[in-house]
Amino acid sequence: MMKRLLGVIERFRRVRLLVVGDLMLDRFIWGDVERISPEAPVPVLRIASENSSLGGAANVIHNIRTLGGGVTACGVVGADEAGDQLVRALRRVGASTAGVVRVPRFQTIQKTRVIARPRHQQIVRLDRESADGLDERLRERICRFVREQWPRHDGLVLSDYGKGVIHARLLAWIGEALENGPGICVIDPKRENYELYRAATLVTPNREEASEASGVAIRDETSLVAAGEKLLKLWRAKAVLITRGPEGMSLFRPRKRAQHFPTEPREIFDVTGAGDTVVAVCALALASGAGYEEAAVAANLAAGLVGDEIGTVAVPLERLKQTIRAQA
Repeated sequence: MMKRLLGVIERFRRVRLLVVGDLMLDRFIWGDVERISPEAPVPVLRIASENSSLGGAANVIHNIRTLGGGVTACGVVGADEAGDQLVRALRRVGASTAGVVRVPRFQTIQKTRVIARPRHQQIVRLDRESADGLDERLRERICRFVREQWPRHDGLVLSDYGKGVIHARLLAWIGEALENGPGICVIDPKRENYELYRAATLVTPNREEASEASGVAIRDETSLVAAGEKLLKLWRAKAVLITRGPEGMSLFRPRKRAQHFPTEPREIFDVTGAGDTVVAVCALALASGAGYEEAAVAANLAAGLVGDEIGTVAVPLERLKQTIRAQA
């Protein structure tokens, strides 16, 4: 399989994907904790450095680009400094921003993580976001862009973080299109829309999302399989891939036995952005002609590379190739 997978990876450069979802800017504040504040029982962090990276749907886009694929972004940012920074970063990595809408009343979504060294312990996360400005006119504009652009791309990725860009009308149209014709659509789901996804090529919930959406508490392999089979029926999906962090992934398809893909043991497994990498790799692989098992194996290896590092990370194509060759 690994030799076939290398051939699939080589075809990533021919693929162009349309990514629709909640664009974010991830900020990281790194520092050292040496004492507890006398004002309250909280640590005092002496800041050593700060940096920012593409997050949410923008991290999916970044991963597609570093893996060699072409991509068009569709989403919303505010008319603010963070929005300017996010759009510049998307263009810098080579993504088209033709579908990115600047909305004056919208606050660009930012997640700031404060991390204490040397153990890389996350102390707190600060979120800046606002749903203001996501009115019906804007939602219709997003629908129109997707209708026009999806046929010009090799696949559609929905990176849903529940912030409003992925909405009921859009999902209803996409579901109808998938039921009535061919097309590749990979969805990273969120609670707000669990009941609205349908007929996707692949849906990639993590364990918590799979438990919530299916109503089955995943505690062992039996409950995992029950959840996966229930999600296939709920979403009428061609496949569901449940990501389980350091425990790997599990692939479910109608009328087939579940397949489990373990990860190699690691000292570090940071899940930040791992789901974005999984959906990017799966979409590229499926659009390159890979089967579901091949897509899952590639995504599992790529997620392991992300887990090796702290923060939001995009996987380079050559590093993924090296990992695949080492498994051959």
